[in-house]
Amino acid sequence: MKYLLYRSFGNLDKDVKKHELVAVEYGKDIYDVTDALIKAAADDLAGMPEYEKFETAAYAPEPVKDFRRVRRYAYEMMGIVYPTHGDKNILIDFGIVEEAE
Repeated sequence: MKYLLYRSFGNLDKDVKKHELVAVEYGKDIYDVTDALIKAAADDLAGMPEYEKFETAAYAPEPVKDFRRVRRYAYEMMGIVYPTHGDKNILIDFGIVEEAE
């Protein structure tokens, strides 16, 4: 299977056609590529100029929740930026398209 990881502009349901492709991973199923997707999302955020000095992380992918309007993605995950001197963490939604190879 082929998994395409897209970064949203904060909210997975908005500007879907403008989401940026940040990684492509191959594996037999989503569990096979989970670690690579987590690393790719965290690395993508760390590479952005506005977040490059902050610690980043990401949650594991999970099926898209029912309340989401977006139908493009099979899975979603949350990227996290930990600002050094901020009151709140910055959360960025990522979407994952699953395709047969």
